Amino acid sequence: MQGIPKQAGNSNRKSVLAPGENPYAEPCICGRPTVCSGGVTHDQLRAVLPPYAAGELDEGPAEAVRAHLATGCPDCLGALFRLPVGRPRGRWDVSLPRAGWLAPATAAVLAVALAALVGWTIHDLRQREAERRAESVRAAARLVDAETARAEAAARSDTLGRALEAARADAAEARAAAGVAAGERTRLETELAAAAARVGSLLRSIRRRDAEIDRLLGGAPERTLADLAAMPGFGVARLEPRSSAGGRGHLLWHPARAGARLRGLTVVQEPGARPVLGARLGAAPAGG
Repeated sequence: MQGIPKQAGNSNRKSVLAPGENPYAEPCICGRPTVCSGGVTHDQLRAVLPPYAAGELDEGPAEAVRAHLATGCPDCLGALFRLPVGRPRGRWDVSLPRAGWLAPATAAVLAVALAALVGWTIHDLRQREAERRAESVRAAARLVDAETARAEAAARSDTLGRALEAARADAAEARAAAGVAAGERTRLETELAAAAARVGSLLRSIRRRDAEIDRLLGGAPERTLADLAAMPGFGVARLEPRSSAGGRGHLLWHPARAGARLRGLTVVQEPGARPVLGARLGAAPAGG
């Protein structure tokens, strides 16, 4: 610095300042330029106290200051302790030289790093956007499939509901028909029992009548046609011959008998066939 002598050995070390150039210098209370030690006066010592406190004093002057302070000089010790801690700002600061290319290089590196970061961010955002779009497309497809499945399920449910209602209606009709059939069956069984009873009664009556007819026919073979025809249920038919040589006679018949008695002829009647005349006179009656 200007006004501070420097030694050639070390540019950062400060030598003893000239009297009157130290801003922290105070007038010595001795009132005279006394020699402290080694031919160094108080004014000269006070001038080097600030660089000594900052650690910037050369080794030779610093040794002289330490030797003087070791004597216990109250003025110099008080001046040393009144100095601010560390180096005084502005006077003892030494700015380090910086290279001229450092700032542009730093700016270029930062710009490249920022550009890379921005590019990577844009790429990542685009990739995420593409993934979100693909996921949206897949979600839309799944939604369409779900809606289609829901519609099909609803249609099947409606069909099954209608089929169930139809089945219930058919079951109700079947139950009603079964009830009607049961009632009809009961009625038919009752009517069948009544008819069977009537048939049995009629059969018994027919058997009695047949027995009576047989008894009458067998007990009176010569009974006249008029007497037989007068019996209830009998019918009389006159038979004419097909030729002049044929015989004549009368047919005595009853609807409940399979055969008939002829007067002079016998008629044989087959079930489901017409009566056939072919027996001789005096032949036994069919079934008799």
